[in-house]
Amino acid sequence: MKLFTALFLTFLLISCGSIQPDAPEIIVKTTPILTQPSSTVVVPVKINLTPYFKETDKSIPTKFKGKQENCEGVSFSYEFQRDPIAFKGSGNSIFFDVDGKYALKLNYCPKCTDLFSDEKNCVVPRVYVSCGANGEAMRKVEVGYKTDISITPDFKLKANTDLKTFNTVDPCKITVFQYDATATLKTEVTKVLKGLENDIDKQIGNVDLKSQAEKAWQVMAQPISLGKYGYLITNPSKIGFDDLKFNGNYATANLALGLNPKITTSKEAVKPMKLPKLSDVPDSNGFNITLDIISTYDSLSNILTQELKGKEVDLKGKKVIFDKISIYGASNQQVSLKIDFSGKKKGTFFLMGTPRFDQEKQLISFPDLTFDLKSKSALLKSAKWLFSDKITEALRKYSTLDLQPHLKSVKQMVEKQLNTTLDQGVTLKGNINQIRMQGIYPNDATLTLRINTTGLLEIGM
Repeated sequence: MKLFTALFLTFLLISCGSIQPDAPEIIVKTTPILTQPSSTVVVPVKINLTPYFKETDKSIPTKFKGKQENCEGVSFSYEFQRDPIAFKGSGNSIFFDVDGKYALKLNYCPKCTDLFSDEKNCVVPRVYVSCGANGEAMRKVEVGYKTDISITPDFKLKANTDLKTFNTVDPCKITVFQYDATATLKTEVTKVLKGLENDIDKQIGNVDLKSQAEKAWQVMAQPISLGKYGYLITNPSKIGFDDLKFNGNYATANLALGLNPKITTSKEAVKPMKLPKLSDVPDSNGFNITLDIISTYDSLSNILTQELKGKEVDLKGKKVIFDKISIYGASNQQVSLKIDFSGKKKGTFFLMGTPRFDQEKQLISFPDLTFDLKSKSALLKSAKWLFSDKITEALRKYSTLDLQPHLKSVKQMVEKQLNTTLDQGVTLKGNINQIRMQGIYPNDATLTLRINTTGLLEIGM
């Protein structure tokens, strides 16, 4: 009787006690370094030149005066008043139309002599004439400049301005002494206007691209929150601008960025990065980025648990309810899964499986998932009925992860970050065409998911 009682109690303990096998041994070998290819993003930058044009117009004088006094021949004085400068960009150049008006006073002496004094004097009374002065409406003149602009490696705008046209709408010809005053006016005013070329070049050279680029550079280097998926770190390394193109009041150029982006489940401290000098811009549009998602097994476990929690398997009337799934670690490219379960029995068991990625369907699965040896031994000793193909088949099904809804969610989050104001006057617009997984690489502590994304970006300034 005592022997029967002992056997019954032993059976009761075995049948009712929880199953807690030893965890599998994780054998960590040196993992080959996963080389991430650099990605290049080509972003059209659109610059509104209106405020710079206004500043240039404001800085240049609106009135100019000059004179030349001679005893013999023609003496003159002039005044030139310009209208607001009309700026217009086209192709690789900016054109400046500077219409204005002038007044010209002249006097003429055919012959001077110093016979009767120490200073020379006109031997006859001087002849005085004028154009656009002494109550007459000022005469009109049209002036045109052309400026070629380039970007230097240190983010400066380099301008080269030339006076291209000078047309007198109302010529000034003096018939009294057969003198073409228009030619004199053009010579004198051109001297002044040529001097303005340096002023225009200086004003354009003051356009501060570098400070704007530095602000954008530092913002790009900061981790971008992707909610439950972690943080996007772009790791910018290179920057380039190609030649400026002009259309009206806007300038456009392609900005090229060299990136080694990744997504991490934990926020990393990013040190400020110095803005590099400009490099060449590749002949491509938009972006085609290879991005590594470096995920801890804890975060992946939470996603798998959402898929698994509450699922049941019926083994001849005995229910097994899956409560939690945890990725215990990786060993030689195989991943250990820890399953907490309840139902007829309660406890834990471990399975081993090799993650497989289906690129076409964008699925991660464990087709060879099977019980770990220690779990198999524990089950055969205490609950042989649990050692069933239905368990592994169910877990293979429930541990299959469809990446498409998660990638869609990441896409929406990234697009939200791509459409923002980087700084006052600097906006970022973008959209992602597609985002797809390319491969999966298990390590002892993390799982790297390599994805590829394509799309378009635009920066407005």
